[in-house]
Amino acid sequence: MPTITIDGRQYEVEEGQNLLASCLSQGLNLPYFCWHPAMGSVGACRQCAIIEYKDSDDEQGKLVMGCMTQVRDGGIYSLAAQPAQEFRGAVIEDLMTNHPHDCPVCEEGGECHLQDMTEMSGHTYRRFRGLKRTHRNQYLGPFINHEMNRCIACYRCVRFYRDYAGGDDLEALGRNNQVYFGRQCDGKLENGFSGNLVEVCPTGVFTDQTFSRHFVRKWDLQTAPSVCEHCGVGCNTAPGARMDFSSRDENLRRVVNLYNRDINGYFICDRGRFGYEYANSDLRIKNVLIARREQVIETTGRRKDKLHREIEPPAALELLASAIVDAQRGRRRLVGVGSPRTSLENNFALRQLVGPGNFFAGLGARDLELLHTLDRIQRDPRISIPTMPDIEDADAILVLDEEIGRTAPRVALAVRQAARNKQLNHARELKIPLWQDASVRQLRGENTPIFVLGSSASTSLEDIAREQRLASPAAIASFAGRLAELITAADGPTTGDEAGSGRTPLPEDLEKLLRGVADTLLSARRPLVISGCGSGEPDILAAAGKLATALADKQGSPCATYLACPEANSLGLAQFFEPGEGTLEQLLEDLRERDSVDPPVTLLVLENDLYRRLPTAAVEALFDRAAEVVLFDSLLQPCSRRADLVFPAAATPESQGTLVNSAGMLQRHYMVYEGSGYIQESWRWLVDAVNDPACREAGMDTSPALLRQWQHCHEVTAAIAAALPCFRNLTEAGPDENFRIEGMKLARQSHRVSGRTANRAHLHVAEQAPLTDPDSPFTFTMEGVQYAGASPLQANIWSPGWNSNQAIHKFQQGVGGPRRGREPIPRLQREPAPMPAWLAREKLVQEPGQMYLAPTWQLFGSGELSNYSEAIAGLTDAPCAQLSAADAGALGVAPGAQLQLRLPGGEITLPASVSDHIAPGVIAVPVGLREAPDLAALLPAAAEIARIENPEPVEPGESV
Repeated sequence: MPTITIDGRQYEVEEGQNLLASCLSQGLNLPYFCWHPAMGSVGACRQCAIIEYKDSDDEQGKLVMGCMTQVRDGGIYSLAAQPAQEFRGAVIEDLMTNHPHDCPVCEEGGECHLQDMTEMSGHTYRRFRGLKRTHRNQYLGPFINHEMNRCIACYRCVRFYRDYAGGDDLEALGRNNQVYFGRQCDGKLENGFSGNLVEVCPTGVFTDQTFSRHFVRKWDLQTAPSVCEHCGVGCNTAPGARMDFSSRDENLRRVVNLYNRDINGYFICDRGRFGYEYANSDLRIKNVLIARREQVIETTGRRKDKLHREIEPPAALELLASAIVDAQRGRRRLVGVGSPRTSLENNFALRQLVGPGNFFAGLGARDLELLHTLDRIQRDPRISIPTMPDIEDADAILVLDEEIGRTAPRVALAVRQAARNKQLNHARELKIPLWQDASVRQLRGENTPIFVLGSSASTSLEDIAREQRLASPAAIASFAGRLAELITAADGPTTGDEAGSGRTPLPEDLEKLLRGVADTLLSARRPLVISGCGSGEPDILAAAGKLATALADKQGSPCATYLACPEANSLGLAQFFEPGEGTLEQLLEDLRERDSVDPPVTLLVLENDLYRRLPTAAVEALFDRAAEVVLFDSLLQPCSRRADLVFPAAATPESQGTLVNSAGMLQRHYMVYEGSGYIQESWRWLVDAVNDPACREAGMDTSPALLRQWQHCHEVTAAIAAALPCFRNLTEAGPDENFRIEGMKLARQSHRVSGRTANRAHLHVAEQAPLTDPDSPFTFTMEGVQYAGASPLQANIWSPGWNSNQAIHKFQQGVGGPRRGREPIPRLQREPAPMPAWLAREKLVQEPGQMYLAPTWQLFGSGELSNYSEAIAGLTDAPCAQLSAADAGALGVAPGAQLQLRLPGGEITLPASVSDHIAPGVIAVPVGLREAPDLAALLPAAAEIARIENPEPVEPGESV
């Protein structure tokens, strides 16, 4: 490693790195604006000036820009030299000639990188007294506020948005002193990572509009490390909440990225950033509710919606305890329905109460089959599950029918970075440092080969894909199977069906593509296969696994394979069940068979909207066969209409628990704030019920009685680790409440937090004592350890002189490296086993002329919880049936026509939409929407068009 001297002190630095990054990695304070650790250097702001000396005899030196100067072994530099300090101060002063003096009202105040650099440069007095230029601000959608007058022209926003995230509707307009960063016209920013502009911008040009509605200064927020609950990637986040200790009134104010190199790095998607508002929704359940049985509302079909009234928790727990006692005495049967969106602890507690034989996954048969297929593939030792840096390092990528831009957005962003690897290799050959971003991007050449096959076009990857082909799911599965056979043979035929006689024939364009993709994957050193549960077809997942293992066998090393799960804990929930067990269809059939002989059933539904899992008629039949329905959830969702008893469950930021992401990583999320009313974790409600006097007096079997011992979350976690071998390292996911640093807990609040008494001084000076947290190593106050470098658990990223999120470099092992003190994330301890042969057997065949109804996923609209976020709800589209122009013409379907589709699970009617981005023979339907939650339960399926009702043609001269 090179050794350099800075202001008389020697440092060992990374070879090939620039001076700015080297200084920051050594803990030295050097101001900067345009540089960003994920985007490299462009030398636009001239703020990181430093003196470089030719040798030890050179007393004058020369002024260089730290971000544009590569370190050299033996180099001598000075940050403190007077010319460098004066130059940096002059740059700040020049920037300030047009910057408004609005720090007290600017939302960025207190976490502003510009404020930090101004103080660091020593420029604290403004001499300019002239007029400032002004700009008109734009409307950029429901997520982002725009205040262009604060801009310092660092170009970070467009570099991130266009170069890094691939957006094309934000650009630098104008020139010289009138440069303007915005859109050609007002309108929502279209890229799914636009919210990162809030953190990328070093000033207050782009701010969080959702945060503005209930704004509070950063130092008055309390934070804790959490995990995004809106998809299976498991990005790390730092939610911020503000609590009034007198009224106990608290809500979630914002969510920002929490750096984790292996999962999300510096960025999260807009669904993860703005979907938090579900926790503040008007539909939040804060009190226990009981049905008013005398006011049952008869509705269409067999459904009986119930009105509810509030009930005190002791009375509700007594009712639940009575059901538990009856179940112990054989007079009642308790049945539990789990959830893929809540923690392992909540699911395990319900399983422990009702017993494994009465615990069901809360998923339909196809969804659970997808997860078990994915699980069996990942267990194969020839499969390597990549981290985000591994994905960014791939040199050939094949995506099989998974719109990762919507189902796993952070993975799509990593793929976008991988597209530049050929360009980066060219730069290495030319001896151009990779941090020289502008120079590297000027190099011509092809992108990394990325092949995308889908039933609908991937809008997030279309500009970087070498080949993007539309095909039916059956053709995609057939293509992957044929590709695996071709790779296994290496010199085998490019056509023929000798390995699968019942296989769907490939379209001509896929037939031609087959050999090229095989050659590309075989020649790659780091090939990557991506698929997931988004297609709804286990055969596509199985074909992806077959292909990956074929590549691994040929290359003699595991093949990187990323398989996306739909929800935050989908893979974790699947570990509670053997393949073919625990489906909702099995539960319904079981209740039908035992309806006349079994005791009445109390159905305990855990944080799950069952209308998303089964067709509506099946869910209604399930509820009809239950004598009593008890729901634990955070929101009044459709199932609450049928519940007899509703308990308010804590949202992810209000609770502590463990989630398993798509890569099998076990991640702990900690409570950020305590929910208002009677909100608490679902497992606590079950423990409270078992501890009710009625249960204690009746005596309990061993399994339910175990709940009685649990007082803290870590005790539930330890019970899971002891009961299920795949979770035996679960306790390593994070420290428990006994963790201390020099005898102190960690503070959720900053040391700068405003005094509590001042919050309510106009009413009363004396206030209640702050809450205590018996489950985690955090306090709800400023008392305790606040320094983020003391523990990787600290989510309040702050360091002296660094109030913005740029302070993260103070706590990394070198800029862009892992966070100091963070242990490797534990993973599921699944027994390695080769992928069984039956898993790769192809069953998906589409008959000629048959229409196939395929699910499509939306970044805004398909997430169960984020749909209740105010900002996101306004962006969701109404459900429609999309089909290709060729199919629409052949069937006589006009745009806006009403299509009645006959499916194996029932009939649906949807308006038609004609698109060039849908494969022939496929009708694509968006799923997960609040307006039609059960569409996901019906898809995918072979479809027959029962009726077409085209809109009336408009006569010439008529108005529309």
